[in-house]
Amino acid sequence: MYDQPGKLVEYKELVNSHLTLFLKRHGAAADFAQPQSLYDPVRYALEGNGKRLRPVLLLMCCEAMGGKAQSALPAAAAVELMHNFTLVHDDIMDHDDTRRGRPTVHRRWGTEAAILAGDALVVLAYKSLLESESPRLPELCRLFTDGILEICEGQAWDRDFEQEKSVSAGQYQTMILKKTARLLAICAQMGAWLGGGASRQVEIFRRCAEHVGLAFQIQDDLLDITVEQAVLGKDFGSDVRRHKRTFLYVHANAHGDAGLRRELQNIFAKEVTDADILSAQRIFRATGALAAAEAAVRHHMKSAQGYLTELGRLPNAGDFNVFIEMILQRRA
Repeated sequence: MYDQPGKLVEYKELVNSHLTLFLKRHGAAADFAQPQSLYDPVRYALEGNGKRLRPVLLLMCCEAMGGKAQSALPAAAAVELMHNFTLVHDDIMDHDDTRRGRPTVHRRWGTEAAILAGDALVVLAYKSLLESESPRLPELCRLFTDGILEICEGQAWDRDFEQEKSVSAGQYQTMILKKTARLLAICAQMGAWLGGGASRQVEIFRRCAEHVGLAFQIQDDLLDITVEQAVLGKDFGSDVRRHKRTFLYVHANAHGDAGLRRELQNIFAKEVTDADILSAQRIFRATGALAAAEAAVRHHMKSAQGYLTELGRLPNAGDFNVFIEMILQRRA
């Protein structure tokens, strides 16, 4: 749910309205968009009541630097379109059946249609970004492009790690920096640039957003194994089922006794059953991995707040505090 009051909801509504108009301008809206086999899945991916956290962060950073949210909407829509591309393709790679409480795109239309829809979302993201009226557009495009490649690198590491028995904490952090934190950092940098921020301010926002991204991914790892599927909105225990080397696995494998490590590795070396997922949950609890993940989320969010303090008195400091608290309290 996205039930926080105030400015954050206004930002989300701004983004949703802009996306609707953008899709209409580019012939991707409503049932008349042709071919339907392409545009129906594209719209479906965007209509899943997403939280719009990334474009909201971009708009917040823009206004923190004295800019106007309205002027940053093309860039905000671009990052949301790009984010949904990653979700569509991630779901294919992870064989997930549900996303945001609904069937995933590939489950509803098939893998080939989902791949094509993801590709179209990338193109639409660039179309939106190129509508930005900013003298820094070349810099924005370079940042956006470099970031997409890093996200792909992070996804590749995530995939490669599924075959590794032992993944270090450093390797895990490098992977989630690229896979998850990078897009949030892009949002913060782009927003600060569009708002007229100086280089030092843009850099501080980048570091702040990276910590938010690290916290977000570790919390995702935690929610995957602790929250019921009906609340989570996606497959319960899918990380274990797909042999993901999450924060929980990495911590348990490093800190558990020999028997628990062997049991965990055996689970991750075969086709996983529902009983195996519950066994993994028990091991994560026994090794302190669940508690360590909660502590890591708090640590990264505290670090993010520390960077915000470096920026001095922001006109919308309260919005950032609500944003951080919203992530800390989320259940899906």
